[in-house]
Amino acid sequence: MNISLAELEDVEGIRLSAEIKPIIDTDLEDEVRLCVPPKDSPNYPKFEKGIQEKIEWLRQELKVYGYIGYLAYDGEGKPIGFIEFMPAEGSPIPIEDVTNTALITCIYLTKTQGQGIGSRLLQATLRQLWKIGVSEVKTIVSRSPQWINAGIYRKQGFQLEKTFYRVGNPEPLDLLTYRLDGPQPKIQAVEQRIKPDLKDNLPVEVLYFHSAQCPYSSAVYINHVNALAKFSKDLVTFKTIDSWKQPELARRCGAMFSDTFINGRCPFFAPPKQEQIENEIQKEINRVLELRDKS
Repeated sequence: MNISLAELEDVEGIRLSAEIKPIIDTDLEDEVRLCVPPKDSPNYPKFEKGIQEKIEWLRQELKVYGYIGYLAYDGEGKPIGFIEFMPAEGSPIPIEDVTNTALITCIYLTKTQGQGIGSRLLQATLRQLWKIGVSEVKTIVSRSPQWINAGIYRKQGFQLEKTFYRVGNPEPLDLLTYRLDGPQPKIQAVEQRIKPDLKDNLPVEVLYFHSAQCPYSSAVYINHVNALAKFSKDLVTFKTIDSWKQPELARRCGAMFSDTFINGRCPFFAPPKQEQIENEIQKEINRVLELRDKS
């Protein structure tokens, strides 16, 4: 591995007392429940199916490497963050070479940013992936300050490899990469503008790329179903696709994990609410009708 243990010391300078431990089968629920509403929340029922799907999905992925990530616990034994990784092969992310490549799918922290927990989770992951023979690690991040973005990765030496732009979505996604088996190569970052097949006719085609990788998927699916109920089937069609079971289709459309496409356009970055879905569908109907009137 081309980074020393000294270089893997926490770069934040401030540490919150925490235990970093590998995620094992009995810890899966601790991970999944970290990023969903609490049980007493009125929105919790929407997430129950997604929670169970995520636990089962992680259980299957755990069998591949024997590892899927790390959890951070505070001094009282309460989970406060996690990092999750898996083989890049078969993922919806458009990665050219997946040989001995791992994909970090998520880092999530509770209100502990700036206290070194994220860095320690990432450091533990890099060490473990190196030990099991992974040569390259990649991840997709946004540039939005409200999400875990490139900062935590760049401090550990990750480089920008590619920036993806999707039709209808102003938020770019950055693919970051890190070599574990030698010096970091000099990378000239490139841009890729994903242009799926666009439709300009009715019925409006809504594709929802469901993914058990995120427990929000079940809640977002319900939001779609409720939104679509507002429209006639003559105006809108709806199809759900598993982005991990149909990765080629996901890559062609530009669906990285859980995404919605309306006539080929990707209008949402964060998981959309029902009202947002309704508004975007109506906007697309209006756009198509206006084109029809002009022709």
